[in-house]
Amino acid sequence: MAVINGTIIGITLANATLQGAGTRKTYLITANFAAYNGAADTATITGVGAAISAQVRNGRTITLRGGISASAGLDTAAQAVHFTGTSVTAATLSSDDLTGQLSTDASTATEITTSTACTGVGVLVVVDES
Repeated sequence: MAVINGTIIGITLANATLQGAGTRKTYLITANFAAYNGAADTATITGVGAAISAQVRNGRTITLRGGISASAGLDTAAQAVHFTGTSVTAATLSSDDLTGQLSTDASTATEITTSTACTGVGVLVVVDES
């Protein structure tokens, strides 16, 4: 089993709570992945909070709260590719990393059986700032 690490290529603020109403924010993270071989592989995006901190540069601590598929990327065969959890659509959260699989359908988390390199896979990431 190989771990295919996604490379973050874009970070965009998608939503923020009103000032004084909390510290929760949602970002759209876009990532590229190397070739993926279905059940034999696991997909990860590491250092998500650190990448957001480096982009935002506001001096606050970012705590990752979760991630879910936002938009499909494409592999070199023009197959739609989503980053999802392994049994549900939400990715598994571990400290500053998201783990899941590359799937053909964001709503059912049907894992891709084989894929070439993928570009532009979108994930909505929820964080708290402190």
